[in-house]
Amino acid sequence: MTTQLSSEMAGIPVEKILPSAKLIGASSVFVSSCCGHWQDVQPGDVFVAVVGPEIDGHQFACEAIERGAVAIVTERLLAIDKPQVLVHDTRKAYGEICHCLAGAPSQRLTTIGVSGTDGKTVTAHLIQSILRTDRRSAGLISSIEVSADAKEHSLPNRNINPPAIAEQLSSMVLSACNHAVVEIPSMALANRSLSGVALDIAVLTNIRRDPDNGHGNSKNYSRAFLRLLDHLNVGGLAIVNADDPKTHFLLDKIVRPTLTIGIKQDANVVGKVLQRSNSDQVFTITAGNASVVLRTAMIGDQHVYNCLAAAAVGLTLGISLQTIAKGIETVGHIPGRMQRIECGQSFGVWIDSATSATQLANGLRALRQVTKGKIWCVCSVEDGQSKLQRRMMGEVVERASGKAVITRTSVEPMADYEPIHQILDGFEHPDSAEVIPNRFKAIEWVLSQACPGDAVLISGCGERPFALVGENQWTIADSDVCQAWLYDHCSMLEASSTQQNQAIYDIENYR
Repeated sequence: MTTQLSSEMAGIPVEKILPSAKLIGASSVFVSSCCGHWQDVQPGDVFVAVVGPEIDGHQFACEAIERGAVAIVTERLLAIDKPQVLVHDTRKAYGEICHCLAGAPSQRLTTIGVSGTDGKTVTAHLIQSILRTDRRSAGLISSIEVSADAKEHSLPNRNINPPAIAEQLSSMVLSACNHAVVEIPSMALANRSLSGVALDIAVLTNIRRDPDNGHGNSKNYSRAFLRLLDHLNVGGLAIVNADDPKTHFLLDKIVRPTLTIGIKQDANVVGKVLQRSNSDQVFTITAGNASVVLRTAMIGDQHVYNCLAAAAVGLTLGISLQTIAKGIETVGHIPGRMQRIECGQSFGVWIDSATSATQLANGLRALRQVTKGKIWCVCSVEDGQSKLQRRMMGEVVERASGKAVITRTSVEPMADYEPIHQILDGFEHPDSAEVIPNRFKAIEWVLSQACPGDAVLISGCGERPFALVGENQWTIADSDVCQAWLYDHCSMLEASSTQQNQAIYDIENYR
């Protein structure tokens, strides 16, 4: 992707964008467009030799020049006849160039970054809802959607990258947004993908043990999250979870103004659960002498923490607790995030995107707090999970659920059963688990086994479709299969359903 200067200027002097850079082969370089992938270089671009985990852009400098690059941003001297801009980190330089060419959009918005192991997506959506409830125009970049206003929504990029986020923030500015909420994965921080983004508020939800985080070790993992605070503007504010052990340990290292949230520890914004059921929970949010009671359809302690973090953001921006509560309650559910499926059945069904042991534990713990019957869990094998991660998922699902069903997040024919065995390695009694590789059949089987008062957690895919069916290539997600089966088999609904409803929710359409 090429990032271009939006105006008709000849370009911005590179020394203005990268003041610590050293120029070789020219007294100055004017940047009007840049590119980080040599295959996408256009004549007149400045090519940034980004060092990635697998590909080193320095190896393709000559190819970029052949395609029309007028200068190379590099970490080392190259044997080329074009001007070179020497920098310490080309990843960081790439982001700074992209955002400068886009007009530094994050500095023209009140920009809120949300990062952490769990709860990022839900917290980001809650913050946007609070802002809009207070009649503020707020854009959103999350793992579920990208939106510049209440009407236009688009699917997010799989990975955050500097030109994409610069373009998305610019769209928010052009759409007259005054706030932006950005969900930030830890790998985006580690890869410097957020370079060039200035934050007014940084929210760190938690730092949990996750052996499959891609950072190598826990120190690198924690260090990546601390990098979030480097993006804060002067006078920017950090919001952290005082109940989370690792985050609490980092408090002494944070030199920025900080607000804390908590349920158990003393904090600036405190939550207290009053009542829970399988359909909702009631709790209070207290800040200083002010307190408010609210009810949410999403359940569990993790969601209380998400609401506290979002409330802390709202309070920082001068929004009243009453408006904050209304904004939180407006969010009925987030697709694929402990999403309750209600079709009149006598047992609870939840869809969650959990693909790690900690995420599974959060969901199962929330259900145990409100379920008197048996908890059934569909645990999913997904590409990219490590052996250790799969074994830990097996440990969690055996310990925290009454019955585990092991399946896959794909419907492609399974040639290798080793990933399933890696989950079973975490079981003390592997014969207690039901292995059904076909995801359609796994969901149907667990729904057919659940009894009144039970709870079913279907994890792994969340809102993501796992199959395409029919001539029209319908996208099928877990919620589609659940609704089809429940409407097809729920006697309460069958007695009152019309023929039209039966035609819409026919399980045979999904097989």
